[in-house]
Amino acid sequence: MKPPADETSRARAKRTRVCEEPGCDLEGSHPAPRPGGRGRHWFCEAHAAAYNRSFNFFEGMTEAEAAAFLRAEQYGHKRTWRMGAGPLGGRKATDPHDPRRWAGRSFFDMDDTPAGEERLHTHRSSLQIRALRELDLETDATPAQIRARYAEYVRRFHPDSNKGDRSSEHKLDRVLRAGKLLKASGLMKG
Repeated sequence: MKPPADETSRARAKRTRVCEEPGCDLEGSHPAPRPGGRGRHWFCEAHAAAYNRSFNFFEGMTEAEAAAFLRAEQYGHKRTWRMGAGPLGGRKATDPHDPRRWAGRSFFDMDDTPAGEERLHTHRSSLQIRALRELDLETDATPAQIRARYAEYVRRFHPDSNKGDRSSEHKLDRVLRAGKLLKASGLMKG
């Protein structure tokens, strides 16, 4: 037979923390903010709910402080800049595109491979390359090749085309996830 919840909470409160409400001896497992954001109170569930209903975040703030908080809340309390004046504004914005400052990945290539061959698929992410390998395709596959292989594998591994055999269902799941990623990244468009 289980003991009543209050008795269990009282027993845990002796080992951990007691509700901060005067006269309550239940476990204080629910945090509630202190006024001004300086720490937390720990209450039982009932007293935490009552405290939160009566809590006023703006208590003690001036009108200007409350207005400033509400303005900053519109942008998630992140720093913002005027257009063209932020950390990437003006000259800083053009630096990555300056050929004297950035030579790209080929700057460090030591082998004799032509730059054109190596750059065929450098624009593909590791997730896209993994999805292409799941479809048994090369990393420089065209959208038409990707669509054709995806359709072929869906037909081949679907249980309906295998007379209800579900042994290839795991492979079908991986093919569907790969296709979803490739569709979302725009590699299946023709």
